[in-house]
Amino acid sequence: MAVDETLEFPDPLRLIDERSTAFRAAVASAPSLDTQVPTCPEWTLFDLVRHLGEGRRSWAATIAA
Repeated sequence: MAVDETLEFPDPLRLIDERSTAFRAAVASAPSLDTQVPTCPEWTLFDLVRHLGEGRRSWAATIAA
């Protein structure tokens, strides 16, 4: 997909779903939620999951409103 390509509405939803599914699988396969995030060593996997979850909830509330 080109950077300047305009996506139809279902496309971003599909991408969000695909990436969310991949992230859930990665979290489920992790040895522990205490595992450090390689690209952000001061964070644990739990911190990352919480951060992304808060963002998702915030955007979901915005869209629902």
